[in-house]
Amino acid sequence: MTNIKKKLLIFFSFKALVFSSVLNFDNISIKDGLSENYINCIQEDGKGFIWIATEEGLNRYNGYETEIYRSNPFKTNALSGNRIHDIFTDSDGEVWILTDKSIDKYEYGKNTFKRHAVRSKPTYVIEEKKGVLWVCTEEEGLFQIDENNNTIKNHKFSPLDPQSLSSNNFTNKQKNPLAFDSEGNLWIGTDNGLNFFNQSIGTFKRFFSKNNKTSISSNKINTLYISEGTLWVGTQNGLDAIDLNTHKVERYAGSKWVSLIGMHNVLQIEPFKKGTTMEGFWMATIGGLVYFDKNMGIFQDIIQEDVFGRFVSNMFSNKKGDLFLIVPQSGGIVFFNTTNFYLMYGLTTEQDFQHIVNSSKNPKSLTSNKVKNIFFDRQNTMWVSTERGVNKQRTTENIFSVIKMDDINNNIVKGLGFQKQENKLWFSHNRGIVELNIGTFEKNGYRSDPTNENSLLSDESGVIKVLKNGNVWVASEYGGVSVLEKNGGRIKRFVNEGRKNQIIKGKINTIFESNNGEIYLSSLHGSSIYNGEHFKNFEFNPSIRNSQVSGVNKFFEDKNGTFWVGTSSNGLFRVDKTTMAVLEHYTLDPDNPKSFASSVVHEIFETKKGKILIGSGGEGLFVFNSRDNNFDRITINEGLPSNTILSITEDSNGFIWLGSKNGVSKIDLDQMSIQNYNESDGLISRAVSPAAITKDNNGNIYFGGPEGISYTDPAKTTRNTTPPRLAITHMFIYDKDNKRERVEFKNDSISIFHTTQTIEINYVGLSYTKTQKNKYQYKLKNLNEDWVENNTKRTVSFQGLKPGEYTFFFKASNNDGIWSEPSSPLFIRVYPPAWKTWWAYSGYIGLFALAAFGSVRRHDSTQMKKMEEDRRAVELEEARVFQMKMIPKKAPSMLGLKISAGIKTATEVGGDYYDFFQGKESLYIAVGDATGHGMTAGMMVSITKAGLYGTPQNIPPNEVSYILNRTIKAIDLGKNKMAISIARFWENKIELTSAAMPPLYHYKAETKEVDEILLEGLPLGSFKGETYSLVDIEIKKGDVFVFISDGLPEATNISDQMLGYKAVLDCIKTNGEHGAEEIKQSLFDLGQAWLDGVQNQDDITVVVVKKET
Repeated sequence: MTNIKKKLLIFFSFKALVFSSVLNFDNISIKDGLSENYINCIQEDGKGFIWIATEEGLNRYNGYETEIYRSNPFKTNALSGNRIHDIFTDSDGEVWILTDKSIDKYEYGKNTFKRHAVRSKPTYVIEEKKGVLWVCTEEEGLFQIDENNNTIKNHKFSPLDPQSLSSNNFTNKQKNPLAFDSEGNLWIGTDNGLNFFNQSIGTFKRFFSKNNKTSISSNKINTLYISEGTLWVGTQNGLDAIDLNTHKVERYAGSKWVSLIGMHNVLQIEPFKKGTTMEGFWMATIGGLVYFDKNMGIFQDIIQEDVFGRFVSNMFSNKKGDLFLIVPQSGGIVFFNTTNFYLMYGLTTEQDFQHIVNSSKNPKSLTSNKVKNIFFDRQNTMWVSTERGVNKQRTTENIFSVIKMDDINNNIVKGLGFQKQENKLWFSHNRGIVELNIGTFEKNGYRSDPTNENSLLSDESGVIKVLKNGNVWVASEYGGVSVLEKNGGRIKRFVNEGRKNQIIKGKINTIFESNNGEIYLSSLHGSSIYNGEHFKNFEFNPSIRNSQVSGVNKFFEDKNGTFWVGTSSNGLFRVDKTTMAVLEHYTLDPDNPKSFASSVVHEIFETKKGKILIGSGGEGLFVFNSRDNNFDRITINEGLPSNTILSITEDSNGFIWLGSKNGVSKIDLDQMSIQNYNESDGLISRAVSPAAITKDNNGNIYFGGPEGISYTDPAKTTRNTTPPRLAITHMFIYDKDNKRERVEFKNDSISIFHTTQTIEINYVGLSYTKTQKNKYQYKLKNLNEDWVENNTKRTVSFQGLKPGEYTFFFKASNNDGIWSEPSSPLFIRVYPPAWKTWWAYSGYIGLFALAAFGSVRRHDSTQMKKMEEDRRAVELEEARVFQMKMIPKKAPSMLGLKISAGIKTATEVGGDYYDFFQGKESLYIAVGDATGHGMTAGMMVSITKAGLYGTPQNIPPNEVSYILNRTIKAIDLGKNKMAISIARFWENKIELTSAAMPPLYHYKAETKEVDEILLEGLPLGSFKGETYSLVDIEIKKGDVFVFISDGLPEATNISDQMLGYKAVLDCIKTNGEHGAEEIKQSLFDLGQAWLDGVQNQDDITVVVVKKET
């Protein structure tokens, strides 16, 4: 036996335990689109956008990308400067940008800035009341900006006026130089004295430092803080308290406050957390962190090595009251968890502090130890400004970890099993099988040795099953099974050699152990039951229609002894487990929405509550209702990432876990809530292998896939319950020449003319946790009343809107599927053409009145007819131009494919359409034909194109059609439908689905024959829940695939005869050896020759794909 035992050569990335003090970060830098890596500050506006200030422009971040704003000396509504020093958010959520000599207000909806020139660098902003701001500057004193009255007032020092401001100078090192008292009066700390501004009489009272203890301690004011009738003044020489009623000054430094290191320069004051037993405040000083306990009347230094005796340049607090200190001498951030401080009344331990610094060993650490600023958003997430970009605190870690090892790299894990008593994980792949002790991290590898019968049948291993007795059964990819006895015993082989009582021949697809310990196996040739001594076979025989025993993907026996069989092509059965006789065959009943609607079953599972779940191949998850003997269905419409369910299990809390072709899902069946996970959550690959799922003794769940094994601890999964905030980012309109123009939407309304071909709305759900998983829905009232799925796409376009009034809404879900409420309405008004306005109709009435006199009747009739003909000609031309703009200008070049495509439009423009979409290692090609003509067909084409761009990448074509069908049905364009074929090209195969389109023609280079592949299906928009079939077709070098619309075979000549499909097939067969362009042209020539000068009445579309390499 080849049994290679060694220490685990494996990247076994168990998730580190995340304690409350451990902080990891994601970095946003120039490589992610920032204008500059040196960040001055970060702010959040009322919509939820994150604004980032740099020396090289302003950035607006939405979780996906950044939009950069820079100054333009020729535009007065552009940013006034590129050096952004600070950002302020007012009570309305509007952002104000502090540049070199101006403070600019961003105008949402206009995407412009309103400048407020202050002639000097602004250093600090405070809001007095809504619409009224006060701005400190370096050299020009104090400004009052009143947006309510559209005025700016400058308060400056005047040597001739003792009641003027004491100084024009402020610095950006001052933390809070302005403070309003309860009477609405303003206290102002300058670089030369303190001021009291009485707003009722408009005068300043000055406070200067003098050689007595009743004056302030220094003229250089660093910070102000008001609390319960006292103004606290931090200066470079100490701390002063001023009674707000009497204006009496009391110095604290050196008397009530004695610094342990003799330094009393107070830079910043922050109040204690509310709701605790302690009252007082924190002080950042040049000698460390100090706190004032008001109840005890004492000051205390915080004794901690990273803080004590060091210059604390800045201090920030989060919603929990924890402190984050910038200490340049220490570098990075000193995090002070204040929980124990408040509980233990001032006591701290070393465990309350964490020094957050850059670490070369941790890619999730701070990118730089030079921290400029810290900001906490509405969700209490920390954003850090550094010289190497923005560092955003990670609020969630990946819930999946991976197992990679030298044995399985680049090998598909095809089976998983777990031995509970031995605590061993078993998995199979193309180089044998592996047993992994998850306690000791040691492994045994088992492979095939042709010279040793005590080895596997083949290295290429398939499904694996760990039995109750600990024995391990593993299928060979070439037929038969190997059985490994518990605890490293001998290996027994079962193969079919043509003798009686041997295992069924062929590759074994599934292995199952029944309640009484019998082993059930199946291949395409039939099924076997092993009773411990010999096999009883049930061979497939088409004449007796025993399809229940052939190609079985899953045997399952529930708690009641019911025996279920799920097959690869014939659906779901209940059978007699002894005779395999069919008790019931569950099939699709078109008139019963609760019938079983899939021919492919991958998995059958029973929950702890006794519910039977069936994972299907393309129709979603079915839940069996035993009382009514029918099924409920859960699909992508309810939130699943894919309708192909490959594996199922249940965790200890009763949540159902699914593996699919598009990630993993966690379902609460009682609440019908679904959380989806993909590579962004740590999965090693998007897809999982069929039935490759198991659980260990600790409840961890393992999924096998194309690149290894992913696992998670369900107990540690949490759900993000905060829905995204919603905002429209931009709006554009396109004219008939496809010229784009930005549209303002400041008042949540826009007006456009009927000549507008397209309106494009860009929107976003602002949620900064794995935003790539956010999904969107929209609706446009007066066009469609139901919500339209737009998946992860953040853009929607509407073409050819008829005159009238519309209302646009959208909503978004976060990374865990929690949906927001609908957005506030956006009102859209489309003006009619002049000849359809009320005053035009008044004119028409006047013309008809004149016609009663008979003098202008004929002239009027002729003119009206000409007007209608001209209008119709313009509309048809617009429709033709619009149609051609919908199709791609050039075909992609990938996978060794040569593509040539074209449309020959009809007199009345039809709805033909083709498009290309690149997926991961694959190419989608869509060819469609909308019913109707002119702009009606154009509307359908535009909806289809938008829907295709909005569907997730890398899902099968039939699921794309399913999503498109629901979108089109939701919009409800009446009798208008969309026929479409969608093919997904891989390196060596294509996946094809079709909805009411002509056949696909496959020219085979080897045989020079042409296959006509016709798939039945209703056009998109027929029925909401319609599903579509999928076929796989092998591709070889020289093969050609031809897509056509019905305009070619149904082309009608002067004799009223159709060209026919056979003529098309013969033409392809004759020209199949030629290049893609020549084949396409030969088909167009065929149609032209047949029509012989007659104008085609329907669009003719031809798309030719040739595999050249």
